[in-house]
Amino acid sequence: MIAAIYARKSSEDTRRKEEGKSTERQIEHATAYAAEKGWTVVPDLIFTDENISGGEFVNRPGLAACRAAAAAHRFEKLIVMERSRIGRDTIKTLAVIEEMEETGVEVHAYGGQGIIRSGNVETLVGAYSDTQEKQLASRRTREGLLGKAQRGHATGPAPYGYTLVRNDKEKFSIYRIDEDEAAVVRQAFRWSADGLGDDRVRDRLAELTGSSWRKNSVRRMLSNPVYIGQLIYGKTVTVPKGGRAKRRERRAEPAVAINLPDLRIVDDALWSQVRARKEQTKRHYARGNGEKPAAGTATKHLLTGILRCGECGWTMAMLGSHRPRYYCLGRQHRGAAFCSQKGVPMDILDKAIIGILLDELLADPERLWAIIREREAARAVPAAPVVNVAREVAKLEREIGNLVALAAEGDSQDVLTGIKDRRARVELLRSKEKAAPTPITKERFLSGYAGFRIQINRKNPGEVRALLARLGCGRITVKKTGLNTWEFAGEFDAGRIVNAAPPYPAEPSLIATDAQGYLLNIAPSSPA
Repeated sequence: MIAAIYARKSSEDTRRKEEGKSTERQIEHATAYAAEKGWTVVPDLIFTDENISGGEFVNRPGLAACRAAAAAHRFEKLIVMERSRIGRDTIKTLAVIEEMEETGVEVHAYGGQGIIRSGNVETLVGAYSDTQEKQLASRRTREGLLGKAQRGHATGPAPYGYTLVRNDKEKFSIYRIDEDEAAVVRQAFRWSADGLGDDRVRDRLAELTGSSWRKNSVRRMLSNPVYIGQLIYGKTVTVPKGGRAKRRERRAEPAVAINLPDLRIVDDALWSQVRARKEQTKRHYARGNGEKPAAGTATKHLLTGILRCGECGWTMAMLGSHRPRYYCLGRQHRGAAFCSQKGVPMDILDKAIIGILLDELLADPERLWAIIREREAARAVPAAPVVNVAREVAKLEREIGNLVALAAEGDSQDVLTGIKDRRARVELLRSKEKAAPTPITKERFLSGYAGFRIQINRKNPGEVRALLARLGCGRITVKKTGLNTWEFAGEFDAGRIVNAAPPYPAEPSLIATDAQGYLLNIAPSSPA
């Protein structure tokens, strides 16, 4: 009589029987049981599954091999420690036992249950009890790990940017920041905040670190609150689905947020920038009627996200590689019956838009200079008495010196209060003086103006898109008017160059205002 052995151990097994925690001991006892019965155990008919939950029935290679061998009629007896080793799901456990019976295999449990038959009431009740025990064991495990996490102990592998430090005396591990990896994490967040998508961040990380990265790894990194010192525990739960162990969001019990300031790698401002940019991108790709907000990601194409189809109103985006064109996404997704306009050659439209900017907006430097002088003259009218900062500071410094002399003679507390008050006034005057914008000179304007025209003429995407955003031009409509002819229309406000209001575009721009938003500060940057 040929017998097979199946042994399974779960990572969350909290059984009292020690052999339930060791497949080696299960095999040893099962072999002894077979010897008592006079059965022969063939070595290649010993099947094991290590650290696999009893609720998993698909990704269990040991059980799958055992079932295949039974279907091939290679053995007549199957020995397990007890019924729960087959599984902890009432229906699926009974199905496996019934499958064994149909192939002529009799299932035995050496732990006292004897022959396990699928049709016995005892087997049904016991399988249900095993399922309940699995749920209780899962809860005990979660509570134990949550307690460890609240004490600052590590409950799993260290995320990128951290390392595990083992405390052998106390028998626990903690996360500690790995400074080299932390620098990589910060750089990834900065790239994402600057508008790079996950694909481009992944490519740059591969170049920076010299190792391969996956897009999903980048996505998880950029959304993991552990980098701002917050550990979220219990957000998901493992549930059986079709015989597989699946992870889903935990709804019955809320996740627990544990603050660990020592683990902070990214500051709150950078974290918020990345989350805001991600939400903006999510809204862009959400289903809608074609009216989408800007994606928020940096693009190398001049007009992506700005163009709208003049026929259907949908967004137009770059498609193609041989001769790139801006295509109507309404036609792309819904077909020619929805929109007849195919697309516009990218190089022709880019050149036309830049021509408008250069000829209509930037053709006359004297006109821009006149606008700036008008704004400067308006600012020059004082709304309140003008304060000579240098003279006032010198006066306060003399008063402070006199009060310090009085304090040295042991005068009252009022003297110290007077010193503190005057020092605060000095700091306030100096901060106002530092914040005051430096008036732009015509020489500085003309030098920057020339460099700016060069950048625009070179089709620098960042500069052109930033200029359009500053002008309030968030949409340009394109419509075909004939064979290889198109017309486009858009609106912009030239006054916004010298009196812009936040929020400003995230991309770096040659056009920048001072802290009060009054001056045109044009400075040439490096060529694209």
